[in-house]
Amino acid sequence: MLFWLNNIWGYMMIEHKFVCDICGFIVFDTDTKKKHVCGNGHGGLRWDLNFNCPKASGAYEHISDSLAIHPDQIPEHRKKFPDVDILSDGRLKFTSVKQQEKYCKKTGFEKKPQKRKPRGKRIA
Repeated sequence: MLFWLNNIWGYMMIEHKFVCDICGFIVFDTDTKKKHVCGNGHGGLRWDLNFNCPKASGAYEHISDSLAIHPDQIPEHRKKFPDVDILSDGRLKFTSVKQQEKYCKKTGFEKKPQKRKPRGKRIA
C-alpha cells in the first residue's frame, strides 16, 4: 500500500518512513534529503526502505512468444518436457526463471539480455 501526498505544485509525492532504532519513534515525510531527528532525543532516524515497497509474492509466470512451437508439435513436446506448460497456440508458459533457464539450456537456446534503445536527445 503506497501513501501519496500532493506537494504545493500539485504533484504526487511518495511518503517515506523514518524510524528510531532505540525507541521506535516514527516520522513520515516526503523529503529524503534532510536529516530526520528522533523526537525523544536519540539522534538521527533510519530510513525504513521496506516501507511502501511492494513485496514480490514469489509467483512467477512468463509466457514466451519467442520460444513458441507449432501446435502440431505440442504432443511431442509434452513427452520431452512434461514440466513445461504449453498453451493451445503453442506458446510456452514458465513458472520460474530457473525453469526457463533449464529449458533454454536443454534446447540449445541462449537467453540474452533485453536490448534497450538509447534515449533520444531532448529538444527544448
